[in-house]
Amino acid sequence: MVSRIDLDRKQNIYSWSVQIDFNLNSRGGIKDFVGNGASLLWSQDYIITLETRQVHPQLENAGTTGYSLVAKATETACDAEALGVRLAYSLLSVAVDKNWGLSLSWPDSPLPCRVIDRTASKGASMGGFASVSHHVSTEQFVQEIGESFKHHSKVPYSLLLSMELCASSHFENNERSKLIMLVSAFEALAEQKDLSEIVNPLIYDLQLKVKEYKFEDESIKNSLLGQIDNLKRESIRRALRRLLADVEIEEADRNFVEEAYTARSNIVHEGQRVPELNLMTSRLNMLLKKVYSSKMFRAKVV
Repeated sequence: MVSRIDLDRKQNIYSWSVQIDFNLNSRGGIKDFVGNGASLLWSQDYIITLETRQVHPQLENAGTTGYSLVAKATETACDAEALGVRLAYSLLSVAVDKNWGLSLSWPDSPLPCRVIDRTASKGASMGGFASVSHHVSTEQFVQEIGESFKHHSKVPYSLLLSMELCASSHFENNERSKLIMLVSAFEALAEQKDLSEIVNPLIYDLQLKVKEYKFEDESIKNSLLGQIDNLKRESIRRALRRLLADVEIEEADRNFVEEAYTARSNIVHEGQRVPELNLMTSRLNMLLKKVYSSKMFRAKVV
């Protein structure tokens, strides 16, 4: 076993560290930690240090605390990456167990951690925060509520859900979460057509073949029959594209929404990383506003 003294001092041999930045909401935290870059005692063959870090003032005012957790050291960058992923998993496990609100500060990179070359020279660095607010006067607030109140005598639930998801997405500082919510806001509006009259003969033939086939595991047969039955409804992707055409969203924007839908699926189902998510979420938000202001969703004027 390598001594911690060697890990700390022999930087030319153990040249790599890994850093994870994360935020905890007011439900979580380390009550006896003073935030001065303390080295933590644990049983693993690495040195870990924890310190607080600055977060956006809006997050800080809401009770969020930022932390940086650094683990050192490894001989290769590859080992540092693996160490960082294990450490991120461990952090999330604690958060899930303790019901903490935790978000990883995960940049547009394949991993939720940053590998650090300990032999590199340390230069000057600086950081900052920026945000855009849209405050209105009380008079303007009442006026705009009054204008919106005229749009519907009875609000469709799908529209209400979609707009709630869109508005709630602005609470998120994690772009992956924001993307998932915004794509879901589009999905909530996409009404899937019943295609039974067109596809029933095909579905009947497929179901018959599946029923006749001998499966060792009967649950596989039931699963396939359920999936075939779902073919009676239009796919969400097709319904969404039709909706966007109906509200006169341009072809380029329709293609973009489909790309965002694919990106969401890749993130959720395959664990893939999608770069520059902030640009994607900003454009999705803008397109949702266009959809909500379209004649289709403002037709029932009181």
